[in-house]
This record gives sequence, structure tokens and C-alpha cells, in this order.
Amino acid sequence: MAGNKQLTCADYYVAWICPVADLELLPARLMLDEEHPNPPYDTHFDENTYICGSINSHAVVVATLPQGQTGNVNAGRLTGSMFKTFPNIRMAVLVGTGGGIPRPEVPEDSLQDVHLGDVVVGWPGDGKPACVYHDRGRAKVDGQLEMVGTMQDPDWRLTSALGILVSDHDMGKTTFDDQRARLQRHKKKHKFAYPGAEHDKLFKAAYRHAGDYGSKCVTCDQNELVQRPQRAKEDQHTLVFHQGRIATGNAVIQDGELRDKISARCDGALCVEIEAAGVDANRRCLVIRGISDYADSHKSDMWRSYAASNAAAFTRELLCRVQPGTVKEMEGASEAPWLVPLPRPPSFVGRKAQLVQLSAHISAEGCGRLAIYGLGGCGKTALALEAAYGTRERQPARAIFWVPTVSQESFEQAYREIGRLLRIPGVADAKANVKQLVKARLSDEGFGQWLMVVDNADDDSVLFGPLQEGGVTDRLIDHLPHSRKGSIVFTTRTCKAAVKLARSNHIQLNELDDAEAKKMLEQLVLPNKDLLEDGKGVHEFLELVTYLPLAIVQAVAFMVGNNTRVSEYMAIYRGSERDATDLLRRDFEDQGRYRQIQNPVAITWYISFSKIQEQDTLAAEYLSLMACTTGEAVPASLLWPGSTKLATTEALGTLNAYAFITERQRQQSRTGVRQHERAFDMHRLVRLATRNWLREHNQWQEWASKALARLVEVVPFGDYDTRETWTAYLPHAMHVVGLREVHEAEDRIWLLERVGLCEQTLGRYRAAEQALGQVLERREKVLGKGHPDTLASMNNLALVLVNQGKYAEAKAMHQETLALRKKVLGKEHPDTLLSINNLARVLSYQGNYQGKYAEAEAMHRETLALREKVLGKEHPDTLIGLNNMAITLSLQGKYAEAEAMYQETLALGEKVLGKEHPDTLASVYFVAYSLRHQHQYEEALPLYQRAFTGFQDALGPNHPKTRACLYHYASAQRSADASRSANERHELIDAVSEGVHSAPQGPTTTEPASRPKGQKRRRLKK
Repeated sequence: MAGNKQLTCADYYVAWICPVADLELLPARLMLDEEHPNPPYDTHFDENTYICGSINSHAVVVATLPQGQTGNVNAGRLTGSMFKTFPNIRMAVLVGTGGGIPRPEVPEDSLQDVHLGDVVVGWPGDGKPACVYHDRGRAKVDGQLEMVGTMQDPDWRLTSALGILVSDHDMGKTTFDDQRARLQRHKKKHKFAYPGAEHDKLFKAAYRHAGDYGSKCVTCDQNELVQRPQRAKEDQHTLVFHQGRIATGNAVIQDGELRDKISARCDGALCVEIEAAGVDANRRCLVIRGISDYADSHKSDMWRSYAASNAAAFTRELLCRVQPGTVKEMEGASEAPWLVPLPRPPSFVGRKAQLVQLSAHISAEGCGRLAIYGLGGCGKTALALEAAYGTRERQPARAIFWVPTVSQESFEQAYREIGRLLRIPGVADAKANVKQLVKARLSDEGFGQWLMVVDNADDDSVLFGPLQEGGVTDRLIDHLPHSRKGSIVFTTRTCKAAVKLARSNHIQLNELDDAEAKKMLEQLVLPNKDLLEDGKGVHEFLELVTYLPLAIVQAVAFMVGNNTRVSEYMAIYRGSERDATDLLRRDFEDQGRYRQIQNPVAITWYISFSKIQEQDTLAAEYLSLMACTTGEAVPASLLWPGSTKLATTEALGTLNAYAFITERQRQQSRTGVRQHERAFDMHRLVRLATRNWLREHNQWQEWASKALARLVEVVPFGDYDTRETWTAYLPHAMHVVGLREVHEAEDRIWLLERVGLCEQTLGRYRAAEQALGQVLERREKVLGKGHPDTLASMNNLALVLVNQGKYAEAKAMHQETLALRKKVLGKEHPDTLLSINNLARVLSYQGNYQGKYAEAEAMHRETLALREKVLGKEHPDTLIGLNNMAITLSLQGKYAEAEAMYQETLALGEKVLGKEHPDTLASVYFVAYSLRHQHQYEEALPLYQRAFTGFQDALGPNHPKTRACLYHYASAQRSADASRSANERHELIDAVSEGVHSAPQGPTTTEPASRPKGQKRRRLKK
């Protein structure tokens, strides 16, 4: 009935929370003796709507969730505002429906087992927790999950009243029938009618429902029912209640086997539900649940209203045993002030070292400041939440406040809520300086201990920018309190902000380690564990999402929502870059994040991109350029220099501060060349998100072209002397030339040519042939066959064909090149001489089969004479001609003459090129080769050793020249019958035989690649 009595918010002492509005609100209202007009309250800060009234002279406020918005997170949002609006709430009850868990052993007395329509009140009375988070635990070695999350016990006055109610019930003094009669007087009384014992069916846990939802199990196999005693007819309409443990989690359970596992994990829980943890985030409460199903696949709506009505009747009966005066005289909640709008993260794992550091900081006196920083999505807010809830448990006397700094408005709103919670005089005044009032209150050491978490302190302009209503010097950072008994913890995405806020007192948060990530994944999919496919591919999946907590949560939300197994998820992710970015951009419900902020991991980084563009243009350019590369080991020299060295340093510092890139110590490249330059890795998911951001903003084509032009500018032509430079660029050059967006660009051919020449120097001849073949094809089409650049491409491709033993193809190409060069350039032009030398070289190698030695020797002598005349005797090209002449003599068996020529080449090479140059080492090898064929083994072996060691150091162990030298060195060892033991000889021979199946062509001097004349180094216009 409605009453005219209007109270203030401060007059209400009992909170009744019924989460499901269309099911649980009506029976709750029917339990009220009267309803009151709602007291005025600030709807700007509390968007909830309440029903106020009384029960047995208790002033009761009833709250419910919006339709369709059940669960822990929404319950937390509801009650967070509720307990601030009604500051004198002393007792809270959470009343509604839940899933029943039958006892593992069927009791003989049917009243002892859980049946549909019964009530489970969350107070087992065994000294153990009343409510347990069933999906929050610690994985043990034996595969079991140890529960580590529990709720606070209900207020002792409610549990004391419960003891009286149990005793009264045993003595027949309860009036449940009177309470239920209140429901029968309503016009919709049919909703609360008893459905009938014939519809109370408990099937075996493993048996799945047959038929559609709500089909009343008419097609289910009745032989699969659990055999248990039926209740007597006189008991079927009796309200039966059980005291027991309640399991709470994040998902509705509809699996009988999982239900029983939850019960076992939670020490014999009798009910499972999804809202209690959210209420507990703000105030301890007693959970009362009417059993509407058995949390299995046979779940239906038939028993919901009846179960909800029984829970409401039980709650009224309980409140009638608490004297109103007793409630009013109760002190407020024993905990210190608590203002944390987010629930405890149920899937939080690991971070033990960081929690220890946070705990020490919070407990220390002196108002220290500590900042947690790391990549967006790495779990900074979750860590801060865990620290806050842990502090609440360990230090109940410490007040805890949460201040979001997404904007100046969110900061100020949090301060207003703190002021209201603390009932600071004057805080409700429209003209009050709330920030100053809160600061003054908390700065007073008489207030006591407190912790303030300033979350999302990413944007300098929020905390350090001038306030709109203040002067230039009035900033939010100046309104943070300072007390010897207080502590402040910041969370931020950047190291720069962390240092600015807390100096050196900060914690860097990285991705989870493998064990932590697996544990988190298992907890998130606990009700749907089959999605993990018995653990197959879990490590691969975690690698895919880079062990990043938010990415894991987002991926699991997609998998659970779409019933997608982990292998299917990975297939979608790898299907295309667009599919991968779509997965990273999909929104999902996350109880640990703010409602006004989108949750997808990609969106969190887009926000950071925007900030970087506003604050550091050069850093944004670097990020865009790096996104076009492989993202791994990007050399600092690939990034164009800023206007000053300071600008470059700050730009790289900005990206590093956001954890978008990390600097690596590069000791050795994958080609075996040592690297000393600074290099950076770009976070893999950040790279993917950046590429998508560039596409969405129509900048991808532009930046792909800029990356191509920059690489053309910095990548050399594959010379051995510059290998330490180009080996670092090569993976990025190979990646960029493969981008579809630059396929027709002119610069692509210039870069592809450099890639081919670099691959040739590394001995990767097939890859070199593929690249250089594309270059020749394009130049013939665009420039024509007679163009010098086309001729250079023909020469380079022919050299690679020689390296692979494709002598016939190489000969034809060299002959064509030579003819055209004589015509275009003249007979004595260095490029023409190069072609003569190269053709002679092919003829020498063909001599074994076709007797071309004499022709080859004549051409080499002609070329050598012209090179000495035109270039001089010590020119590198002349040395190559001299060496090739000696090779031709060797192939004809003229070893003594060849040796003399090799010795001359070696002496000049050491003088001109240096002792460690590959061409010098080739000369060392050929001296050894000629000595061996003259049976001078003792003189040959040290030279083979020198050549092999030199090639291994200069080119790497797998280069064809190194492997060929090793083969011939081993062969010389066998021929010489050296003094090493037979076992050692066999070990060497076996080692060689593993990688070389036939005698390779011996090392040769490096024929100089022809460089196109039209290409000049260009400064990239940004």
C-alpha cells in the first residue's frame, strides 16, 4: 500500500537489492507494508530509480537493475551509487533466483536436498565463507582449481536474526504462509502459483537436454532422472529453506557436470548465481536465492516466479526478526570509506612482485606517490584494483578512493562523490570549491589512513593543464591531497608520465608470462573449457595475442559469445590482416573498465596514437614508418633524423614511453654479421593496429611509398664492405617490396635490385635470381634492351645464374650483354671489359664439358691487358681479372703457372682490399688449391684453414663459399693423410657430408655487380 510519509535519504537503513526487474521486483514490493514517496537525491550522480517503503517499521529502499543488464558488473554499478545516495544503510540483502546444486549424496530425507522452489540463504554457519567466486582461483599441479576469491560475511545482526528464524521454524513459529498470502492477494497471483512436483525433474549431470528451450523436457529420456525421495504432498507447498554456501561468478551456468565441479570446488555450495560479487564490491550483504533451476541444460522459466516469491517471503520473515531500533542504533559499515566504482577483477592472476611493491608503498608513511605504467591493455587498472581490494582486506580501517582521470570532468565528479561520501560540510553547495574541500579533508591527518588511486593518468592536459574555471596556475594535480597517512597510486600508459607523476618510484608492467597467461585463460573460459580443445594450441594462441591481458579477455569474449574454439579463432585471425584487426576492434563487456570507454584493445591504442600526433609529430611519423616494415629489429638509421638530435631522441622516447616500441641489444643478425647500431622492435599487435589506423585515415598508401623511398635512399648495392649496414635493412626492404600498394612504383625496382644484389652477396642465389629477374623484366619493358641500366640488370642476373651452375643460360645472357655493350659503350669501357671477363669465366666453367679453355684463356688475357691499361694493375677489377685468368689455367692443369698468378693476386689483394676481404680469402683458397694439385699438402693445409676460418667469420657458416671451402679442405686432409686420428678425420668428413652431397664449385672472387647509371641517391621529402 502507498503511504504519504516522505523520509530523507539519510532515514533509510535497509537495502533490498533484486537484480531482475521483471521477475523479482514485484514480489519485493508486495512484501512492503507501505511505499513512501522517493526522497530527493542528486540524479546527476545517481541514475538509479528506487522504491522506498517499510517492513515491520524498517525503512527499506528497494533497487533493481535495468532489464537485460544483470551480472556482477551491473550489480556493482547499481549499488555503488545506491550506498552513496543512502549513506546510512546498515543492512543489505540480495534477493532473487539462482541455480540449485543438489547434494552429491542423495539424502534420505527429501527436505534435506535442494529442490526447485526452495530457498538457499548464503550463510552455511560452518565458519567458512558464505559466498565464493567459483571462477576465480589458483590452478594446481593436479589440474584442480583452488578457490582464492571469497566475499565478506554478511552483517552479524542479520546472521543472528537468521539463527532465531531457524529456531522459530523448528518450533513451528514462522509465518511463511502469511508472507506468501500477501502475494496471493495480488491480481497477478497466478504468477506465483506452485508449478507442481511433476515438473521438478533432476536429470543426471552428464545428460543433455533434448528439445527446445522451455519444452518442459517432454522429449528427454526419463530413465536419466536422478532417483531420489519425493516430498510428501503436505510438504510440496511448504517453503523449504537451506543454509549453505553460494557460488558466484560471471556467467550463467547451464551445464550439470560443470555445476557439480563448482560445488566441489566451493566446498559443497548449494546455489550458483551471478550478482553477489558486484554488491560485495560496495557493501557486505546477505544473499537469499529462490531455486528456479538446477543450473543444467534443462533450465527453463517455469519455476522462476515461484522461486522469486519464496525468496521474497523468506526475506520479509527474516527482517521481521530484527528490531527496527536495533538497526538504527547500529554503527555505519565497519569498513572505512570505500569509493571504488569497479568490481574486483575475477580473472586477475600473477603480478606477485608488483603487488608486494604496491603493498609496501601503501603501508609506508609519508604520502608517497607511485605510478604503474605500461602498454595499453597490459592490466594496469586490474593491478590497481587488486591492490585496492587487497588493502581493504588487510587494512579495513584505511579509506580507499578511486579517481578516474579520463577527463577533468571525471576527476571532478569523483571528488564530488568523495565529498558526499565523507559528508564534508558545504560540499553540496553549488558554488563550493569541491576539489579544495576534499583536498583539505584528506590532508588533515586527523582523518586517518587513506589510499587514492588516480587511474588513466595518460593525458598531461588533464592533470597538468589549467582548469577552465581557474587561473593559469590552477591545475588538478595541485588538488591532490597530502598527508603522512595517505598514499597515491597512479596508472598511466607512458613512462614519461610516470616519471612526471612519481619520479623514480614507478612500476613497469609488461605482458603476462606463459604460466600467468595460461591461468588467466583457463579462468576466463571456465564454464566453456571445451573451447580450449584440451589445451591444444593454447601456447600458440597466447603467442598470437602477445600474452596481453586485455587482448586475451577480448579474444575469450569473442570465442564464448560465438562458441568458437581456439583453433577456429586462430584461423580467423590468420586469415587476413583485415580479419585480425576486426577481431582487435570488436567491442565487448568488461566489468573492469569504465562504461564511457570502449573496451577493444585496438581502440585503446588509437587513443594513444591521437595523443602522440598532437604532442610529437616526429614520433607519429616514426610509428607510421615502422608499421610499414617487419616491425622487428628496425635500425635507428632507417628513421630519418629529426631537425635536431634532441628531437630524434624525444620522438623515440615518446614511442618507448608508450611501450609501442622496445629497444633491443643486437649482437648478431640472422646472416651472421655482428650489428652495433641501435634497433627497435614494434609491439606486434600495435603494429597491426597502426596499419589499420593508417588505412582508415587513407594514409596507408602514402606511408608505404615513404617507406619504399626511404629504403632506396639508405640500402646500398650489396657490397661486402657495407654488409653491416644493409644486413639490418634487408628484411625490411624485402617486406616493403612485397607490399601490394607499391607494386607499380618506380622506386620498387630500384629497391628490388638492391635486395637481389644483397641476397647474392649472402649466397642466397635463388632469392637473388628471383629479384633480379623481376628487375630485368621491368627495365626491358620500360627502358628497352639497349639502355645501360637494362644491360647492368642483364649482367647481374647472369652472374647469379653462374653461381647456381646454370652456365648455358648465363653464357647466352653474357654474350648478349657483351655485344650490346661493345655497341653502346665501346670496347675499352670498364663495363664492356667486365662483360668480356664474365663471359670468359662462364666458358672456363664449361670447359670441363665442352673444351672451351683456350677460348676462355684468350678472352681473360685480352681483358686483363685492357684492365691493366685502363684501370691500373692494383684496381680491384684488375685483381679479379688476374684471379679468373689463374682459375682458367688451373682448370687446364697448369697449376704452377696458376699458382704464381694466384700468389700475385693474393699479395695485391692484401694490399688493396685487406687480409679479411672475401676476394682476398678466395685468393688464399686458390693458392691452396694449386698447391694441393701439385701434391704440396703440408703447404696447402694452413692456407685452406685460413680461408675457411676467414669465410666463416666474414660470410657465416652457411654461405656457399664457406661450405665449399670446408669441403675441399676436408678433401685435402684426406689426401694428405694428416696426423689427426682416424676418428677425427671421420668426424670432419661426416660433418661435411651432412650438408654437402657433391663437390661444390670452389670459392671465387666476387664479380662486381653492374650498377645502373640512372639511379642517384635522393633525399626523401617527408
